[in-house]
Amino acid sequence: MPSKEQKILDYLFKLPNKEQIRGNPEKVLEAIDEFIRKNTHYMNVGPKKGKIAIDEIRKIKPKLMIELGCYFGYSAVLFAKELPENDPNAKYFSFELNPDFANIARQFVDFAGLSHKVEIIVGPAAKSLVNFEASILKKDLRYTAVDFAFIDHWKDRYVPDLRVLESLNLLAPGTLIIADNIYRPGAPDYLKYVTSSPEERREFHYKVPNDNGKEFLGRWNILYDTKTVRVDDEVGSGYDELAITKVVDYLDG
Repeated sequence: MPSKEQKILDYLFKLPNKEQIRGNPEKVLEAIDEFIRKNTHYMNVGPKKGKIAIDEIRKIKPKLMIELGCYFGYSAVLFAKELPENDPNAKYFSFELNPDFANIARQFVDFAGLSHKVEIIVGPAAKSLVNFEASILKKDLRYTAVDFAFIDHWKDRYVPDLRVLESLNLLAPGTLIIADNIYRPGAPDYLKYVTSSPEERREFHYKVPNDNGKEFLGRWNILYDTKTVRVDDEVGSGYDELAITKVVDYLDG
């Protein structure tokens, strides 16, 4: 029996107009939105949250985008379509722990016509980020830090993996970070972290070791500006929140 994620692909591939929407990210996303409206219980960003995130993304015009948590590839298609088409260096890197999800996501991204923009990397985010920084950023002078990061994987990994991003200097003034599911199922530790003062985070780093490794203590001297945005769900049965964080500056120290 196919997994519920595989059912999404099966649905796409069986659409009578599949050749008309193939290669059109907007139309592909619309088809998936319609499917999920009829088949709930999918962990998905959806059009309401997606529009809020895209409005923020368009303000910064990113060229290097990453996400932690790919699932079946919806967010990769949703956000990667915002990359400039005529820039071969504009890329979206998606880090996914589950190889089955990654395989489905690659097919979904390919169906949307974005394989040339999106690379899906399988493995624990912390380890994959280290390899990413060493193999791509250090060897390619076109990149320094990431312009945009979307965080939507296991909620207890939000803070530990953000500390990895900080430690690897993948965040810089101007970086936009958007985290999903802040209210439901909830990521209170993450929200506390990105709204705390540098002094509070420095104390936190001293008291709380990062289980990703002692070399990933984090950078207490990053100035974050964070707001949360409430988003009613697609069927009106509840709401969630996005945390939208901007890296403002570094403090000396």
